[in-house]
Amino acid sequence: MAPRALRLTQLRLRIVLVLLLLGLIAWLPFAGSLLIATEEPVAADAIVVLAGNAPDRLPHAEDLRAAGFANLVVVSNERVHTHGLETTWLALYQAGISAPNLPADAVVVLDDPPPESTIDEARRAADVLVSRGLHSALVVTDAFHSRRASLLFRAAFAHRGLTVRSTPAPDSLDLAHWWAHPLAARRVVEEWTKFLYYLVQGAYW
Repeated sequence: MAPRALRLTQLRLRIVLVLLLLGLIAWLPFAGSLLIATEEPVAADAIVVLAGNAPDRLPHAEDLRAAGFANLVVVSNERVHTHGLETTWLALYQAGISAPNLPADAVVVLDDPPPESTIDEARRAADVLVSRGLHSALVVTDAFHSRRASLLFRAAFAHRGLTVRSTPAPDSLDLAHWWAHPLAARRVVEEWTKFLYYLVQGAYW
């Protein structure tokens, strides 16, 4: 390559790198807020509560049910570690400790085995709806997890002719200022890492 052409190529590369850096700097303050995908709840056939040992998810789903948006609640069973006790959500529910006001005929538990990931939850929740002749769901998770969960559920549900809306629990991490809080910062980094992983896998379509 001629010296002049080489210099021109190097200049173009530097410009591209500078633009990418400026774009990254502009994006960073919004990295937390962009993880949130929230929609107004509407009447649906079911409410799907995602696993994650998160205390706000099931109560939010119960509030949606109490408000009349859906009767059926689909819950992923999971290991629970609390107060030195190692058990499962299902065991706590059956003992009347977790969600004592949620009637058994309104609950479907994803178990045997419990889902291994969000995409597994999406596919198995879709199976539940199809098997019952249902067509729509509200998905409940934490705010920081809602963007990725919404995209994964939309893809899994669309393949089965189902619809879903993202109705996460309120943001408890102050994602708008994620850099100021160690836990929020960790969640944001973890979530964008997982988001990009699933993007590369083609899981969002």
